[in-house]
Amino acid sequence: MNLIVCLHAPPATTDGHTLGRDDTHALGHALALAGTGPSHRVTAVLAGSALETGPLHRALAAGAHRAVRVGGDDFGAADFHTVGQVLAVAIRRLDADLILTGGRSDDDGLGAVPAAVARYLGIGYVASVEEIAMAGDGAVEVVVRGAGRKRRLRVKLPAVLSVVAGPQDSVIAPDRTGNPAEIDLLSLADPEATVVRRRTELLGREEPASRGTEEVTSAAALVAALDRR
Repeated sequence: MNLIVCLHAPPATTDGHTLGRDDTHALGHALALAGTGPSHRVTAVLAGSALETGPLHRALAAGAHRAVRVGGDDFGAADFHTVGQVLAVAIRRLDADLILTGGRSDDDGLGAVPAAVARYLGIGYVASVEEIAMAGDGAVEVVVRGAGRKRRLRVKLPAVLSVVAGPQDSVIAPDRTGNPAEIDLLSLADPEATVVRRRTELLGREEPASRGTEEVTSAAALVAALDRR
């Protein structure tokens, strides 16, 4: 099983290697699931600049098998639709079975980015997940909290799970002495399908692809491509 953990760029006020509490729990769940079988692998993904790779180094140190940075220098200025599309393109290329992400992110704690990722991937989405366990037959069992109560659900894979910190602390390696692997850079070289989908949503009508591919290396360039007529 290929597990992907989508991490958020660290706030400027931190040491650059800080993981948010929800992101820490998402990573902890992924590493725990990976430990249940020798073929399970964890890939940490972050959309951001070369100066925002601290969380990826932290994930490698904790035991992630691979870290991937989606190229871009200003994702902080992009809306959640754009970030969701960017991550969805990256995740398709990485061929994931289960995608975990922290529930509270830079979109004012609305959890909109994980929902956007699921939408553009066309797969199931479950929010407010506190516990995850393998269930066999291509599914996981999750515990979600909502409306003052907990529910246990069986979720068919592939799926996106938005993880929130539960009552217990997440346990991951405490320091940066783990996997020394390099961080891979993933460049979005073909946004045509994303551009066509975005235009279709904005204009309310189908529009075929009308031009060749172009390389996009930043959120600003992607936003410009999405708005280009």
